[in-house]
Amino acid sequence: MRRLKRILNCVGALAATVLLVTAGTSSAAQRGTSPGTVQVSNTPGLPENDRSSLYAVDVEGLTPSVYRTAPAPRTCPTGNCDGGDYARADHRTFNWASFRFAAGTTPVVTVTKTSAAAGTPTAVRVRGTGSWTVLGKDLGARTVRIRINRPNTKLSVEFVDARYDATRQLPLDGMLLFADDATPAVPAPRASAPHTYVVKSGTAFDAQKAAAASTVIFGRGIHDLGYWAVPSSVRRVHLAPGAYVRGAIDSATTDKASQQGFTVTGWGVLSGEQFPWRADKRTGGTTACSYDCWQYTVKMVQMGTDKFQLHDITVVNAPHWVVTGYRDDQITAAADDESTFSGTVAGIKVLGNWHWNGDGIAALPGTTVQNCFVSAFDDAFKLYGSHATVRDNTLWQMDNGAAFQLGWYGKTITDVRASRNTLLHAEWTGTNANWGVLDYAEAGGSGTISDVVVEGTRVMGPVTRVVALSNTSAAQTFQGIRLADTKVDKLFSADEINALRGNGSKDLPRNIVHQAKAPLQLKVDGLVIGGTTITRDNAAEAGGFDISGAPQLTFG
Repeated sequence: MRRLKRILNCVGALAATVLLVTAGTSSAAQRGTSPGTVQVSNTPGLPENDRSSLYAVDVEGLTPSVYRTAPAPRTCPTGNCDGGDYARADHRTFNWASFRFAAGTTPVVTVTKTSAAAGTPTAVRVRGTGSWTVLGKDLGARTVRIRINRPNTKLSVEFVDARYDATRQLPLDGMLLFADDATPAVPAPRASAPHTYVVKSGTAFDAQKAAAASTVIFGRGIHDLGYWAVPSSVRRVHLAPGAYVRGAIDSATTDKASQQGFTVTGWGVLSGEQFPWRADKRTGGTTACSYDCWQYTVKMVQMGTDKFQLHDITVVNAPHWVVTGYRDDQITAAADDESTFSGTVAGIKVLGNWHWNGDGIAALPGTTVQNCFVSAFDDAFKLYGSHATVRDNTLWQMDNGAAFQLGWYGKTITDVRASRNTLLHAEWTGTNANWGVLDYAEAGGSGTISDVVVEGTRVMGPVTRVVALSNTSAAQTFQGIRLADTKVDKLFSADEINALRGNGSKDLPRNIVHQAKAPLQLKVDGLVIGGTTITRDNAAEAGGFDISGAPQLTFG
């Protein structure tokens, strides 16, 4: 089988916290750092649709671009056929700013909600991972000041106003701060180096020039790339800070399959906004499939060489999967040789997924997914490969998919770890079969999934489900599955779920362990929901568990 070993070493999230800011200023020292030690991402000529009109950000006197993503008009023919109609009706947006600084400095960031349309906030909440201190806020001015104590901090700054869903603890206009380390793991290429094609803002991308180069650099500004099947000559692609590239990068081609070391880097943005939902790579992404043609769809970044490196870029507005490997279909299929590939991914931020099929990253065999920010509109991480590790990631799960998905086809995998991951929000509005923190979506087939541990997960705010494992229609065996040390702020009651508006169906139980066609072994250790530790005695009432068949289910 063809496996793709990746090290997804996305520099970022550490300890997770929630801070509620009310009146006054904290007693923390209000010290910052020299502006010269801070670098911000700023894109000149950013189109209105990609530029926030709601927020402004100041970092030690510097003004990064505040980028924006929102649901595009529906391109399929029937109501909610792409899953995005509720987000459109709510006029949802994500807004974000990116900056970098060296360890040992502590920049102060001021976030202002410049639009008064939602009224005066009653509070400001900061959720995130990393280290920061709220220095003060002015509710009347809709402003909060935050000191970033170290790099690799990811924050959601949330104004509690008319654009805040109190029931779901959800800002409808998300404002994200990505504070990175100024020293990249892979240094930027030199524009003056031989065989380098520098694409300047305002000039069209020239595929022939790119094919004659070994390095392609997109400079600061706007670029229209489209779907790009990377030629065999190109070994390096770099998105400079402030670059905003509309297109997709596909290195998973036959010509590049025998190469090593293809590298994509930079603090720029890669956006799929010009592709229709389910864009078809067979037409260069200019048309869409009328069905889920997942084996042909445009993926935003597809890595298909050994020893690849994918670092630092922000990926938004995907038409389908965001980051994938060589294969477009079942990644553990027989005769697949992705096991010969390996690579690293670092500093990735994924957001602005507004449709079905907006999966994040597949944790393929031998993969380590570390310190990423992923907001997916389908499965955030597909745990599809043996010996995979997913740790210290920050998630914002949209109203579809699972945080950690084991299913969608029968498989045999072993030795999978998901550790110390944080969900800032899980927007589920129902109990769909493929939703939850840990889920197996049944879709036929058989196999044995063994030695899977999901541990130390922090789930902020309310959710509709923690776990759903079942084999009532597929003969999938589960051995040695462990859910450990999971802290959940709140599990919605069935009545509360019924009142939620969104993509969710309401017909299934909340937490599911249903055994029928094969052995199912699950150990739940240290699951705390709303301050209550879940045991066998209170699993049904406090834990919302629905158990059927004869699973080997234990609580500790």
